[in-house]
Amino acid sequence: MTHKIPGCCSICDEPCFEVLQRWDEGEKRAGEPKRLGPPNEDAVRVTFILIDGRRADFTFCGRCAQTLNPSQYTVLWRRNLAGYMREQDGKVDKFRDEFANGLLCEMGRRSWMEMANG
Repeated sequence: MTHKIPGCCSICDEPCFEVLQRWDEGEKRAGEPKRLGPPNEDAVRVTFILIDGRRADFTFCGRCAQTLNPSQYTVLWRRNLAGYMREQDGKVDKFRDEFANGLLCEMGRRSWMEMANG
């Protein structure tokens, strides 16, 4: 995939949560998760600092989180922007400034399972 899929690994697109329902064929997001359940045991939320100083969270499967490195940041940000464009039907007015932004560095990680269990 060329865009970030909600509930899936930001690199390999594998679901990071139990998929309870998918979008039907003919719908805008056909085949993608529509309703999510609990996180997979190895799902990780990685928080990044953006170039403009804000934060952004991305979800990864355990395997991709272990091998994540700065050389992937540009591709991750582009996939994120492609997801925005898809959600907004290609209209960039709401997020035009994000094209000058990007992932600067990793700030921290937290297991989704840990967050779900309090």
